[in-house]
Amino acid sequence: MNLSLTPLTTQFVESMNAQNSAEFIACFAPDAVVEDEGHTHCGTAEIEPWIEEAFRTSRPILKVTNATFSETGAVLTGDLSGSFPGSPIVLHYHLTIAEGLITGLKCAL
Repeated sequence: MNLSLTPLTTQFVESMNAQNSAEFIACFAPDAVVEDEGHTHCGTAEIEPWIEEAFRTSRPILKVTNATFSETGAVLTGDLSGSFPGSPIVLHYHLTIAEGLITGLKCAL
């Protein structure tokens, strides 16, 4: 499937797949909130160590299979593989977007 992503969602996916934490963090507003695996990470100061740990331990690679967009965000669905138990899994990334940056991210099965 050939999907059209926005520049921001393209950067989000490509930086994740390259495990480039600086480019990944650049997608987020300074006060963004991330919810993943029952934990909440508030602000880029907390999001950065969360994603660096995920990159180091899980080496995630996301293949987007569906993307829907609204005025306030996007939902990216894809196959996430890496070095974690149960890989690959299907995840849904619920992004809230304002002023060209991610202000909220919820990762859900």
